[in-house]
Amino acid sequence: MNKTKLICTILGMMTLPVAAQTDSVSKNVQLKEVVVAGDIAKREVDHIDCIPTPKQRKHAHSGFELIRNMMLSGVNVDTENGVITTSVGTATLYINGRKASVREITSLRPKDILHVEYYDMPTGKYANDKAVINYIVKTYTSGGYTQVDALQGVGYLRGDYNLTSKYSLGHYNVNLWAGSSVQNPKVYGETTTDYLLDNPIHKQEAAYDTDMKSIGRYVNASLSRRTDRTTWMIRSGVEVSTRRDDVLNGSLVYTGYTVPLTFTNNVLECDKTIKPSLFLYFNRNFKGEKSLECSLDGYYARNTYKRNSLEDRVFLSDVKEDYTYLNFNSSYVMPLPKGHNLTFSLIEFLKISQDEYRGSSPSLQHLRSSESLFFVDYAKRWGRKVMLVARPGVSYLAYKLRGEQEVTHLAPRFYSMFSWSPNQHQALQLFFALGNTFPTLNTVNAAEQQVDRVLVRRGNPTMDNSTLLGPALTYTLNFRKWSALLSANYEYMSNAIANVFLKDNNRLINTYSSDTRYHQFQLLLSATWKPVSDFNVKWEGGYDYYRVSGAADERLGCFYARMEAGYYLGDFSLSASTQTARKDLMGCQERVHLPFLYDLSAEWSHGNLSVIVTARNLFIQGNKRTRSLFASNYQCYEHNVSERDNSFASVKVAYSLDYGKKVNHSPKYESKATESSILK
Repeated sequence: MNKTKLICTILGMMTLPVAAQTDSVSKNVQLKEVVVAGDIAKREVDHIDCIPTPKQRKHAHSGFELIRNMMLSGVNVDTENGVITTSVGTATLYINGRKASVREITSLRPKDILHVEYYDMPTGKYANDKAVINYIVKTYTSGGYTQVDALQGVGYLRGDYNLTSKYSLGHYNVNLWAGSSVQNPKVYGETTTDYLLDNPIHKQEAAYDTDMKSIGRYVNASLSRRTDRTTWMIRSGVEVSTRRDDVLNGSLVYTGYTVPLTFTNNVLECDKTIKPSLFLYFNRNFKGEKSLECSLDGYYARNTYKRNSLEDRVFLSDVKEDYTYLNFNSSYVMPLPKGHNLTFSLIEFLKISQDEYRGSSPSLQHLRSSESLFFVDYAKRWGRKVMLVARPGVSYLAYKLRGEQEVTHLAPRFYSMFSWSPNQHQALQLFFALGNTFPTLNTVNAAEQQVDRVLVRRGNPTMDNSTLLGPALTYTLNFRKWSALLSANYEYMSNAIANVFLKDNNRLINTYSSDTRYHQFQLLLSATWKPVSDFNVKWEGGYDYYRVSGAADERLGCFYARMEAGYYLGDFSLSASTQTARKDLMGCQERVHLPFLYDLSAEWSHGNLSVIVTARNLFIQGNKRTRSLFASNYQCYEHNVSERDNSFASVKVAYSLDYGKKVNHSPKYESKATESSILK
């Protein structure tokens, strides 16, 4: 029997579509267990079907680890933070066609994953995503399971403990998630700041003892029902988190005054969040492969932020915030004769924040922002070689700050894609995207925070909306034992947000300006080699170039490389990964230098019990991260040595108990990170 081995590759650009997809949920396909001797990746009209090997399943313990083991060219997995990135951005995660959270994917049992649909050219219900990973999992009608897992760090305080339980009865499923996490890596560093006033002030600070403890707890439950034609879900819960960023002991020196000022560096900073959430989902399939999908995702967050900086006097920030977030999403997929497809999408975002600033600069801020989006996808395919997609749309942005005029912006949106595949081994694709956005909420306000004796941070409610342009090109090669991807993309943003520093007598005002133009060019080469099923290797190399002009002036270019390898032997597996040091530009001005990193991992899995030991950066103690920001009237440089970037290890143990008939794992729930409009 001939074995087929094709390697999945990432070809997408921003949210550019190719055809109105019908995933396995809308098709109502009942999939059976698939057993293969080698990797199988089958190219469909609008996506790639990826079937993992038995060894890749056996030595993975989450949906993220399974994608990592498959080593898809151009796709990188951060299993610790639950992020899958592609050459064009972060992939959105789905389970059986329904958008899923990080913890849902983390708790998936690979043995319950039938295959993975990789939409490198999202369209239809996925049209608003840059790339999509859709896990097709088994469904059961009876039985349940309970799973516990615990991760314990060695080298610094780190723990992650979770319990997941599920029970299925007929078409209904009940899920329960609960867990707690804690970490506190020590960070030691120095920061040099120059305030370039008429009489320049130099600030030198060092941190010898820090408290970076963060604690998170959650409990959630869901009820869902699924039939051949209809799927609905109700999910609700509450999450509580606390994060500290304290400097308990250090030195602080100001020079430039008549006499140097020397203090003990002491900063106490704390964020707390209590967040109840609600998620509603409904999907209905009609005749002729038509479908309607609606979802409502919302939460209320009670955020508090306190910062106490002690010099010869106290500089205090004390903020309480009530934050409401709602996202309504609907799409209607309508296939037409002769290969034509139409999809209509309506999306609404609503964010409302009420902030009470106390401390050194008291004020009250009320901000309401909304965005309405409407798109029409049209896709046409000629044979199996040529595809063309056009996706016109419109966006209406509005935000209103108390005491200010409402700001509105009506703008067109447009996405297009052209694809040409001369044969089954090659593909060439061209993309173009036009979009817009408004400034982040924590910059659009009139609040003021006194950071130290010189620097004052202040919001700016009068910034302009941004326009984004993004062309791209991708070329891929796929063969039996190796694959390669070459991608190049360019992004332009007008009215990007930059920090500006204005003189005000003996103070320096740090505010924001949208008079900035941002350019980014990315070139990526990724290759995967799988000589045998027991051994896989992936290499990546790339070049990033940034150019910023206007309110900020920056140029930065950087080469980087990554490599990862995996070896399987019975119940055991060994893996390793490494990445070179690299530079990056955060926002429009902040230069970040990341150190060389590597990790080694050994895993044993038998039945329902798994043990994973991971060692990172062994024998390395001097790794440091640097950050610098240089602007008119202001210069800052800092370097930090963190226990996270140096030698440490972790041990993870997971055990599951099935009862009744075997069922697929309940998704381990975690909603998106809580937003906030607090000026920090």
